[in-house]
Amino acid sequence: MSFPDLSRLHRVDEQAIRFAGRAGVPLLRLGLGVVYLWFGALKLIPSGSPVVDLVERTVSALTFGLITGTFAVVVAGVSEVLIALVLLSNRLPRITAILLLSHVVLVSAPLALFPAEMWNAPMQATLEAQYILKNVVTVAAAVVIAASASARATLVSLPVPRRERDDVRTPVAS
Repeated sequence: MSFPDLSRLHRVDEQAIRFAGRAGVPLLRLGLGVVYLWFGALKLIPSGSPVVDLVERTVSALTFGLITGTFAVVVAGVSEVLIALVLLSNRLPRITAILLLSHVVLVSAPLALFPAEMWNAPMQATLEAQYILKNVVTVAAAVVIAASASARATLVSLPVPRRERDDVRTPVAS
């Protein structure tokens, strides 16, 4: 009994892995950027987003009533559009990751602020809570984007301190 030649399948697999390695982070940035742009833009259109009421109440609660009503929704929408633009521009990826993580913390606030509206029973999330909980994926994406960032994309390049053993030169054999 002879086994089939799997070398072609192996080559295709290697090519797919190389493609995923090259395209994964850019596709992640593009996908997140489009979603943030879309959801942010919807908040800027009157009656465009189904979460307007929740956004108004959350921003009002987090700002102790300083930002309320339509202005709260506009602030949320503009911040999401700005995050989208930074994501899509591929500038400052570590700063982008910080913005994403901060945004996720803020949009997760209703889980604690309005628990009666977020949970039907323990571990039984309402549709609004599910909408918020999907942001776990955003956290993972932010970590990947930050980890893939190059040193030149940071705001400040700090010198790396040299250790003493770095100064010891190894003799070259002749």
